[in-house]
This record gives sequence, structure tokens and C-alpha cells, in this order.
Amino acid sequence: MRKKTLFLFLILGLLLGMSVTPAFAAKPLDVHIEVYKPIGVNHVPFTATGDAVDKGLVCAFGTEEDLSVDVVNTNRRFTTLKILKRFTCGDGSGTFNIRMTVKLFADSHTTANWRVVAGTGDYTRLKGHGKLYGTPIVPEVSIFDVYDGKMK
Repeated sequence: MRKKTLFLFLILGLLLGMSVTPAFAAKPLDVHIEVYKPIGVNHVPFTATGDAVDKGLVCAFGTEEDLSVDVVNTNRRFTTLKILKRFTCGDGSGTFNIRMTVKLFADSHTTANWRVVAGTGDYTRLKGHGKLYGTPIVPEVSIFDVYDGKMK
């Protein structure tokens, strides 16, 4: 029964000249975001590139800020943090929030998994996830974060 209903919907859509591609069928697009961040400073610039930017799914530049940072665990090797970040697009198109679970290694680098959890404006339906790799510029003073992932 479901297949028959879907088939009829597709035929009707074609006859009416409507797009019949379901919204959930959108292919995730690559995104690459870079942020140079002094530790503890908010509203720092970000730049984004990749197919998600080229296709207009996400903006190419704006500012990034920490909404919350919670220490979950600390040991000799690394500290685990839960971080909620907001990216505000410089073109006025909206904001999107990313939640991350971060491993901050004592003397070397930062890694994280991230996921888009909310958005405003053009980004209310944005979905995405990926990995973050952070490299200290000056240890405990500034970091260069690279977010690589997929958005749709």
C-alpha cells in the first residue's frame, strides 16, 4: 500500500510540474571550517569552504563563540570537555550551533567529534557532523581549529 501511495504521489507531482525529490534524499556535502582562536576570547572570525559553501548550504565567513564549556574529566593525558559553540554568519543569513565532545591533550593537540544541534534564519533545518582537530599556536594561549565534516 505504501509503495502504491508513493508512486501516485510521484506521478501527481510530475504532472503538476513539482519537484518530486524527497527532502530527506539530499546528499551531505563536504564542509571545512577554520578558526584561529585565542583561548577564552569570543566572537573570533571563521572561514568555511567546500561543497556545502559552494552550493549555498552554509555561509563562507562569520564569527564563532563559545556558549558553554563544561569540564567532564581530567587525567594526566587529556581533559574531556563538552562545548556548545555558535557560528554567526557574516552575511546576516543566520546562526548554527555545534555541540562537541573535546579531548584536550596536555602538550600537543585537541580532537573532537561535532554535530550541528540548532540553527536560526537559513540554518533552522541544517544538519551536519564531523571531526575537529586543533593545533596550539601558543600553548594555553591560542589554537588553530579545523572542522571537517558533512552538512545537509
